[in-house]
Parts: sequence; structure tokens; C-alpha cells
Amino acid sequence: MLYIKPIGVVAALITVVTLTYSHFIRADISFAQKPTETRLSSSTPNPVNEVGFGSIIYTLSDRSIFTQIALDTKVQMDVTGTINRVKLEQSFTNPSNDWVEGVYVFPLPIDSAVDHLTMYVGNKTIEGQIKERKEAKKIYDKAKKSGKKASLIEQQRPNIFTTKVANIGPGETIKIAIEYQQAVKIDQDKFSIRFPMTIGERYIPGKAITTSKDNAGTRVNTHQVKDASKITPLISENIDRPISIAINLKAGFNTASVKASYHDISIVDIDNLTKHIALNNTKGNNQADRDFELVWQAGNSLMPELALFTQQKGDDQYLMLMATPPSDEVFKRVNTPRELIFIIDSSGSMMGVSMIQASKALMQAVNRLKPTDRFNIIDFDTGFDPLFDSAMPAISMNRRHGVRFAKNLAASGGTEPLEAIKFAFNSRDSRSDNYLRQIVFLTDGQVGNEDEIFRTVRQHIDDDRLFTIGIGSAPNSHLMTTLSEYGKGAYTFIGDIAEVKDKMSDLFEKLESPAMTNININFPININAEQALGSISDLYKGEVITAVYKLNAIPSKLSISGDTANGVFTKDINITANNNTTGIDVLWARRKIDQMMHQYRTKNRRIDRDKVQADITSIALEHHLVSKFTSLVAVDITPSKPGDQTLVTKVVVTKVKAAKTATSSQLWMMLGLGILLVSVAVRRRSAS
Repeated sequence: MLYIKPIGVVAALITVVTLTYSHFIRADISFAQKPTETRLSSSTPNPVNEVGFGSIIYTLSDRSIFTQIALDTKVQMDVTGTINRVKLEQSFTNPSNDWVEGVYVFPLPIDSAVDHLTMYVGNKTIEGQIKERKEAKKIYDKAKKSGKKASLIEQQRPNIFTTKVANIGPGETIKIAIEYQQAVKIDQDKFSIRFPMTIGERYIPGKAITTSKDNAGTRVNTHQVKDASKITPLISENIDRPISIAINLKAGFNTASVKASYHDISIVDIDNLTKHIALNNTKGNNQADRDFELVWQAGNSLMPELALFTQQKGDDQYLMLMATPPSDEVFKRVNTPRELIFIIDSSGSMMGVSMIQASKALMQAVNRLKPTDRFNIIDFDTGFDPLFDSAMPAISMNRRHGVRFAKNLAASGGTEPLEAIKFAFNSRDSRSDNYLRQIVFLTDGQVGNEDEIFRTVRQHIDDDRLFTIGIGSAPNSHLMTTLSEYGKGAYTFIGDIAEVKDKMSDLFEKLESPAMTNININFPININAEQALGSISDLYKGEVITAVYKLNAIPSKLSISGDTANGVFTKDINITANNNTTGIDVLWARRKIDQMMHQYRTKNRRIDRDKVQADITSIALEHHLVSKFTSLVAVDITPSKPGDQTLVTKVVVTKVKAAKTATSSQLWMMLGLGILLVSVAVRRRSAS
């Protein structure tokens, strides 16, 4: 009897607190504190919050929206040597009696050259055409208004795309097929391809500005992120997102190993040099909730030191070169003292496994430092907190401080790295000139203001080297890769806590070995060679020199040169032209556009930006590529929607979503209600 009243009071308090806590969590699911982030406000739940890879948002005539989950998602990859050709097919069904428009937001690899769109509606096949972005939008809007079926694909970021589909009839199934091409990555004698399958929730800083009423995002545009509403489809754990992946791998050599880093796969040997690989759906790993990565490796005796591919297209010749300098000769270690500045993300988006991975990686990095090195750690979320005011010697006492600092990191707040990055650059002191200064940036990169961060790094980088570590199942590869390029460093991806030790060891091999710099590919004097990226980045141990050229003719020889810690490295190469390779022209164009986009971001005058934009548009149109300034549009010339039919305003019931586990807030709510029921039962029993 003495405990009945206290139990009831406690239960009531817990219930009230947890209901309040649940409301707070539901309103702010990814970040504990977001004082400057601007969201769309609504008194009812926004269905867009349920959108992830494999979902489509349907917009009705009153601008209300509902979500229809993809019925089928198929990915077909064909890897030949160092080129990956990908076809992504997604089928969607309109289950309603209404005519609707769909908006489809999806991620692709940052280096993907999107050059083909096909839309299948019923028995019709509609091919996409490349147009200047504004013109493509006008064509689409006109077709939409005329009741014609149409599709529009636009690039929002190099790794985020949007497709709009107009006038989908009642009960119709549509299939969207998108094709792209990318180069295989080679690092540490391993070949790999990565396929992103979800878009992380982006933190959007800044003050709200005008946002279109028919946007499909969950954030309003801000003065810092003017297109926030176009890049913020949220991920939900509550939807079923099945996906199938099939890969034909023709590596060009006998592979010693083939594996998927984060998924179970089945492998069938077609012949000595070809393997068929498929995502193994029997083990429940077919959900599109993390990046897919396939890694293969040749035996040591089979690892090629040089690969050359050529292509002729019209009057132009294209050449792709991939070369591996001898490691023992080029990357001999030297005892250069280093000043390492670690910038680590502890914002709310890092909560859970990502924070554990980042802390473990940071501790491993600190413990590897030498007493002759200097270091500092800068923790950031909404604000930032440095371990020291400036870099300190990496003696055992200071390293212990660093490890303790890393262990105590807790994820909360917004993702605002700008001030932390500025502090890292501005914390140089008079002794920094005596050290090789290296900045290591650990984050999931879930921000929307990438361009603002890029400008800051370009302005302050000087001779520092910037290395990025992407943490979690789906980091922002656009941010991480571009920062490492600006900082003449390297990008490391850690998608699983089991990878921390090996991935950090590989990174420290690069950090502790001198880079090969001032790399040049030297052609005969009669050859006009245009390198896609303008110059070749510094090369670190385990990396491969990769360059793609547009030429007036294929030379019979060329040479590679570069500066090393032990002098100048040179290598002469003889070339035998083989024009059977296809797709090199597309890779060249995509990389050329990337290089010109860097120029575009540096221009302050409108007239200068317009000139670069015109050049980018010209290359994209010539090579049929989607870019920031060009889009693919497909229109069925026959109107399909009857003239007397309009888009109705009623909300259509969507397909039932997969069962979900309770969130933390729900668990607390159930706990509080459970205790309340127990207290009532005890009270009734005592009264009887």
C-alpha cells in the first residue's frame, strides 16, 4: 500500500515526459540541436519524410503529396577492365483513380556520367533528349500542361538527381531506366566500384528565403543553401526498399578475390575471366539502406603496372592511362616531422555507430603519432571545441589527452564545420613552417552548404594537405571527394566498424610516406593533348596515376615524370593503339565538366561565371550528359490524359509499408504507459 501512490505519480510523470520527448524526437529526428536550420512547417506529417531510395513522391493538383513505394528496383552493372556501365531500372505504380505527377529523388556515384534516360509507360518507350536546363524545363512544363506523358531528369548535386514524371494515369505502371558510366577506382592494389542507395538527411544552415510551393523537399531554401528544398528527401527506417543488383565482371585478369564490403553476394564463374555477381536476397540484405561496394583484387604477380585504353570518335582520339609507380622506389619513407590537425564531426547525424567508428578511428590515429610530430583535435557540431589552442607535441602525455578527448565525444547538435575548418587553418603558428602540415577531416558530410565549405578551403588551404574520412553507411561523397582534391590529399571511406583498423592503417601509409608531386604526362611535340582535369593530383602510396586525354592523334610513345623525396621519377611508355574501347569520350567529358565546375565556383563576376557556364553547357550537350546546366527530357507526342480530366485533390491510400521496430521515443512512451497501467492494476487490486 505504501508504494501505490508513488508508482502512480512516477508513471504519470514518465508518461508526460516521454510524450513530450517523443514529440521532440519526431520533430527533430536527426539532430538534437538545430538552432539555425530551417524546416518546412506543417500541422500534419509530411509524406516526403518517408522518402528514400526507391520511392516516388506523387504531387496532386492541390499540391498535396503522397508516397508510393517502388514495386521493383533493378541495377545491372557491366564492368569491363576499368570502365563500369550501369543501367538502373525502377518500376512504380499509380494505385489511385487520379492522374498524378511523380517526383523521384535518387543518388548516384559522384563520378557518374549520366547520358541516357528511357521512360516506359504501358506499351510506350520514350527516349530522353539532352537540352539546356531551362529549355528542358519549359518543354516538360508545356507537355505536362497539354496532358502528355513526359519525364525530366535534373542534376541537383554531382551525386543527387531528380526525375519528374507527368500525367501518370490511374492504375498505370511506369518504368524509368537511367544509364551512366564511371571509372573503376584503384587503390592499394584493389579495384572497386561503389553504388549509393540512399540520401542522408542534410543539415541546412541559414535564414529562410523564397521556396517554391510545389517543391518536394522537407527544408525551405535558405540564404546559405538556395536549393535546400531540392536535396532534402529524408530517409525512413519504416519503408521497405528492396533492390536487386546484378554485375558482369570482366576484370581482364584472373581475380584472386572478389567481395562486397557491406552485403552478401553470390558469385558464378562464367569463364576464366568473367564472373556473374548478384546480391544475395536470401539473407535479408537486399534493403537499399547503405552504399553497395564491390572490391576485387589480382594476384601480386598479375597486378598491372600500366594500362592504356584508346578510342576514336569522329575526328577525335581519346586515351585513358592508368599507371602504378614502383612503391619501393617512389615512396621511400623519410622522417619529416608532421603537424596533424584532426577535425571530427560530433553532430546529431553522427549519432550511433557512426560516432563509434569516428572515435575509434581518431584514437587509432592519435596513438600512431610520433613524439617528433605535433597535433590538435577540433570537435564540431553547432559550434566547435579544440583540444588545444594550437598544435602541441605528440608526447605520451598529450596523446593520452587526445585519446581521452576522443573517447568522450558525444553526438548532438547541427553539422556546421565551417568555423572548425577556419580555426584549423588559422591555428598555424611560427613553428608550423618546420612541419609538413596535414589536416584530417572525419565526418559523414551531411550538409547542404557544400559550395560555402569549398570556398573556405580554397581561400585558406595554402600548402596544407587535406585528407577526408567519410564515416557511416552513406556519407556525402561529393563533399568528401572534392575537399580532398582541393587539399591535394585523399578520401577514405569507413562504412563498418570492422574496417577501422585496416582503413586507418592504409591512410597512415599515405600520410607517413612522401607524395609524388608535379606529375606530368609528356607527349611528342606534334600531339595536341587536352587533359580532362587540367592537371594530375599528388599521388600517395598505393594510389594509381589516372588521366584521360582528348587528342588529335594517338602517339606511339609518351613519358611520365614526377617529383619524389629521392629526386625526379621518369618512365617511358610505348603505345599500341587499340580503338576497341568505348566510353572513354564520356569519361573525359564528365571529368572536364567537373574541372570546369571548380572554375565556375571561383568566379566572382557574373560575366565570368556565364562564360564558364556556356563552355560547360556546350560540352554536356555534345556528349549528351546531364550536368548542372543541362537536363534530359522525354515527351510522348500523343496526349494521354483526356482534356476533361484534372488532377484530383483527394489523398490516395499508399501501399502498406514494411513493419518497423519502435524508435527510442516510442519505447520510452510504451514504458511510461506500461508503468501507468501497472499502477492502475495495483491500485484496483488493493481497493478490492
